[in-house]
Order: sequence, then structure tokens, then C-alpha cells
Amino acid sequence: MKISTADALTRSDAAQITPTRMRLTWSDFQVALEVARQGSVAKASAALAVTHVTLLRKLASIEERLKSRLFDRLRGRYTLTAAGEEVARAAEQFEPQARAAEMRVLGQDLRPSGQVRVAVAGVVIEHLLPPILSQFASAFPDVNIELVASRDHVSLARREADVAIRVTEKVPEWLVGRKLADIQFRVYARKRRGVAPEPCAVADLIGQRRWIGFERDARDLKFDRWLEAEVPDSSVVLRVDNFSHALTMVRAGLGIALLPSFLETTCADLQPLTPTIEDLQTPMWLVTHQELRNTMRVKVLLRAFGPALAHAVRAS
Repeated sequence: MKISTADALTRSDAAQITPTRMRLTWSDFQVALEVARQGSVAKASAALAVTHVTLLRKLASIEERLKSRLFDRLRGRYTLTAAGEEVARAAEQFEPQARAAEMRVLGQDLRPSGQVRVAVAGVVIEHLLPPILSQFASAFPDVNIELVASRDHVSLARREADVAIRVTEKVPEWLVGRKLADIQFRVYARKRRGVAPEPCAVADLIGQRRWIGFERDARDLKFDRWLEAEVPDSSVVLRVDNFSHALTMVRAGLGIALLPSFLETTCADLQPLTPTIEDLQTPMWLVTHQELRNTMRVKVLLRAFGPALAHAVRAS
């Protein structure tokens, strides 16, 4: 039987296409990376906004195509195998480039403009936002961002801000947005050359160290309440009004303080003194007002800031 040129090309193309379809997509790499970060399919599915069953199917499909197991399942926790380490490492290296490219492409198509007022804690502005703002400004040059740093919650209801980045247990139901990541907290001191103490219990630091606390009348945040309950006044040498100022005092060698763990990535001179304090783990949220969610300048900011902030926190 003769085969026409067209048929020959079709069969040849099919032979070449089939292996290509077996390769991993960027979505596959994201799945592997998120499961590795979370150590759990349930947590990873929440972070990726897919169902638990869908993520299990995706993971099984990836492993089938690679003919390799990416994770060991031990007592409910997913731990990377050697093959999984390779995939996760590649995904982690490419992720920032993919995020930046996404923002640049969005900027070309949408061309939003105008001002967006963002309420966010000073410590986040100083240590998480700069590279994100740089990429955003390149992608959306006509969007002007105004940052409002306040220890107290700026009211979105009264339109004191358009968008808020909040570190809190929960946000009002009338706000729209999503949880980005969980912020961890530890007690830190200034690092001393050649000294690397093993993490100890908070109780072991009481009375032995000089603590930097928050203002006496600050009782609205759980961090304030925790310090008041755990650290007696006799151990407090200095009080400040926010985490940024506490960090400055620690780096000056004036004492020790409770600080968010993401600071370790930007402050090499910090020495953790305790393990992560589980009771203080707190979600970070990115939210806006219901009526603003489809405003183009707000929409692109939410889409750009969300994944970038989540990555910055999880990488710390």
C-alpha cells in the first residue's frame, strides 16, 4: 500500500509529538515544588487552589510520565526522593523568572493605570516588598503604588486603602482575597562571630537576657499579649512600637526580640535563639474591597503580589 506524502508527514509528526507530550509542563513543576514545600498534599492543594483529589491525580500523572517516584509517603508526610529533589530544585530556580515574565506579559496586554493605596506593615515593606515592587514597576509603569505603613489596621471599609497585606488570624468576610502563607516567629539576638548557640526554650531566656518589648498599652495583637504573658517587665530593657524598630534595636546589640522568621533571608546578622514558636504562627493575607476586585489596576496588583509574596515567605 502506498503512503501519500501527507500521510507520511502525519505519521512522522505523530512519532515526534508523542514524546513531547510526555514531558513536564511548568504546571507539573509547580505541583512538585508546592508539595515539597508543604510536605502535604492537603496543604499544597489549598495553596494551588485545586481539590485534594485533583492534586493527587496530577502527582500520579507526573510520576507515571517520569517513571520515577518523586515522594516517599511516610506517616502522612511527603518527603522528596532523589528524583524529586532534582525536579523541585529546577522548579525553584525557574519560579522567580516565570513570575517576572508573567508580570511583563500582563503589563503588555492590559496597560492598567492609576493609583493603588496599599496598607502593609513596615517590616514587610522593608524586607519582602522591594524586589516585588521592582518587577511590578517594570511591568506596570503607569500604576502608582502608595504604601501606608501602620501598626494598626488601616480601614478598607472607610477606603483608607485599596488593598491590604495583613498578618492576622482572619480577615472580615466582606473583604475578598486570599491567604498567601503562614508567617513563623522566633526570638532573635544579634549574631556574634564564632558563636552559634543551640535553640532553647523561651523560658530559658527569661531573666537571663535583655528583652525588647512593645508599648505597654499595646494589647490588640497576639504578639503583644504573648510578650506580656511570657516576659516580665524586669526582663524588658526597651520598648518600641513595631517589628521594624525591634529589629533595629536587635541589630544594634541592645537586646533580644520576637521577630518574624522571614527576616533571616535579608538579615544575615540575626541569630535565632529559639525554635519556631508554634502558638504564634499567623497567616498573611492579601485582600481588597469587593467593589474594587475587578478594577484593572487593583486586579493586576493582586495577581502579581500574591504569588510573589507567598514565594518570598515560603523561601525564608
